[in-house]
Amino acid sequence: MGPLLDALLLGVIQGLTEFLPISSSGHVAIGLHLLGHEDPEENLALIVAVHLGSLAAILLFSRRELIAMLTRRPRLLAVTIVATVPVAVVGLLLKDTVEAIATNLWVVGACLLATAGLLLFGRRRDTGTGESADLPWLKALGIGVAQAAAILPGLSRSGSTLAAGLVSGLEREQALRFAFLLAAPAIAGAGLVMAVGGDGWGGTGAGTLVAGAATSFVASLAAMAAMVRVVAKRRLGWFAVYCAAAGLFAFTLALLG
Repeated sequence: MGPLLDALLLGVIQGLTEFLPISSSGHVAIGLHLLGHEDPEENLALIVAVHLGSLAAILLFSRRELIAMLTRRPRLLAVTIVATVPVAVVGLLLKDTVEAIATNLWVVGACLLATAGLLLFGRRRDTGTGESADLPWLKALGIGVAQAAAILPGLSRSGSTLAAGLVSGLEREQALRFAFLLAAPAIAGAGLVMAVGGDGWGGTGAGTLVAGAATSFVASLAAMAAMVRVVAKRRLGWFAVYCAAAGLFAFTLALLG
């Protein structure tokens, strides 16, 4: 396929899987493999671009919560900062390790299966009534640890934080909205680390990068809107089944070389 079509496809993959609880890193790794681009360093600029598209979508979709926490809900801002600390620490300490396994399909497959288990566990604990701004500090930190664990390729960030929020007693839409808020600094930080730490940009043209970012932006907005409806109807089990199937598919690709 041509670079423009690759960018459009990766934008869709990143946008949908960043907010659907099925792991964007795992699907981007599978997508790169299927497109014949197994070295993420060769596609660094495009990977950063599609992440920026998702970041822009979060800022638009969660603008009311973001404005509220910056103007009249200081505790929600504080809780968000506490929950963001673990992923920042882990991301800096394990950057090289994660990059080394970013496209390892055995790791991706195992983590997708783990995501399926997390979603089923969170679904069984969907009985909370709490609000994210009222989270105890230790529970906020626990949700942050769950997000930090999702630095592993194939372990869904949105799925991990959503499940941890449900286990922590948050009402299900509150858990989802909090997962969206936590995504903004996580994605921004990941994009910054990739951009600063990259050795090369692969010669990707500006038009291709814009196309990938724009596609990711639109797909991200669609995924977040879909998740609001899915969580309201308690349909997380669907994604658990999908993650299990995707994990087995990753294993199959690994076996086929």
